[in-house]
Amino acid sequence: MEFSEVVQRRFSVKSYDPDKTISDAELKEFFDEVVLSPSSFNLQHWTFIAVRESDIKRQLKEAAWGQAQMEDCSVAVLVCGKLDAYQDAPEIYKEAPGAIQEKVLPLIQNFYGDNHQLQRDEAIRSASLAAMTMMYGAVDRGWGACPMIGFDPEAVTKILKLTPNLIPVMFIVLGHQKNAPRPRSYRHPVQDVVRLNTLDGPGLNGA
Repeated sequence: MEFSEVVQRRFSVKSYDPDKTISDAELKEFFDEVVLSPSSFNLQHWTFIAVRESDIKRQLKEAAWGQAQMEDCSVAVLVCGKLDAYQDAPEIYKEAPGAIQEKVLPLIQNFYGDNHQLQRDEAIRSASLAAMTMMYGAVDRGWGACPMIGFDPEAVTKILKLTPNLIPVMFIVLGHQKNAPRPRSYRHPVQDVVRLNTLDGPGLNGA
């Protein structure tokens, strides 16, 4: 599928066929692409919890205030941001030339080490980039996908046994669409949201 078609066809699917599944092999192929998403310093500030077990999905539905798609989807994927991803730098850069390691490793440590706000911001940014890759990848495979932030993070943390270095950023539920899609919701005109050169510059109208 051409990328432009993927973008045009992507929308948030709320209704899933609970009898349809996604296999381990399909998930592996899917995540092989997702992990190619960009991240600062290539630190890959993400961890994914892919939930298919019915009882756990039922618990997650309760934590998501009864939203049916959490239980009916084939896979509910919690996209986590990894707060201490900077500590993985020595492993990530172990095959890089020595000169690069000598330059980059101290830079990463100094940049993130004592800056807890930046650690959190970066974890959310990188996890969100990966989540967008997931949604486009789902469309390309003929799956439905929907991002979800409507859930109790403390309850989800307990249900999925997250460690303190991981924060729940969003769920991406995946599966096979059950009902026909609704018409696409209103989008602001491009000329209203893209300004040229400065905020008070002209809007982009393609003229």
